[in-house]
Amino acid sequence: MKLDVIELKEFYSGTELGRTTKQLINRVLGAKINSGIGSLTIGFGFACPFLEDKIKISKNKDFLLLMPSEQGVVSWPEKSKSVSALVDEVSWPVNTSSADLILISHGLEVSDNQDLLLQEVRRVLKDSGKLVILVPNRTGFWARSDSTPFGYGKPYSISQLTSLLRKNQFQVDSITPSLYGFPAKGGYWLKSLFLWEKLGRKLNSLFLGGLLVVEARKDVYAVNNVKSSNVGRLFSPAKVPVSTMSKPLG
Repeated sequence: MKLDVIELKEFYSGTELGRTTKQLINRVLGAKINSGIGSLTIGFGFACPFLEDKIKISKNKDFLLLMPSEQGVVSWPEKSKSVSALVDEVSWPVNTSSADLILISHGLEVSDNQDLLLQEVRRVLKDSGKLVILVPNRTGFWARSDSTPFGYGKPYSISQLTSLLRKNQFQVDSITPSLYGFPAKGGYWLKSLFLWEKLGRKLNSLFLGGLLVVEARKDVYAVNNVKSSNVGRLFSPAKVPVSTMSKPLG
């Protein structure tokens, strides 16, 4: 099952659990994202909660938010010219070797073809670029609960994720766990998420975190078997939230 873009937006902006989750993840992402921002930063999946602060402070930098067709698209950023687009997850309207940083959130675990998606990422990423992926941890609590978007799709163990990236010609630089508490919508567990995050970081256990934050880069010496690209295909920026699901938006 895949979540609709409206449900994803409502979680991060309309629920206390979502807003807290956003804060916790952004604490981990801070330096990882800041060090990778260059002339072009791409977010794939639903990455706007983790890039909105970056686009405000990054002058003369280009951002592009790509959302898979089965998820739907929302206009982003909300108060300026939209840079978001609805795309085929394995065929992006972006030039080869053009992105300095690619952030994937709510994208890999719900992809219909992880290999083709990562091959497309490899095509678009510069040789010197950075790939950051957020994926639910198979051994954590968050993959076992549907109260957050991380309970949908295929969670990964560290070995599975490392193997998948190596198979698609990426080198893993670091894996950082996050979201150590229990994903409750209220009560003690919600109020104590920051405390559990602090305790979890002290333990530094890759198995206890509900989320894995992966930093990777292209293996430029690997044999290049990446599929041919569809460079130059045009797209129209999103004006309003667009859902591809059959249910009403209300």
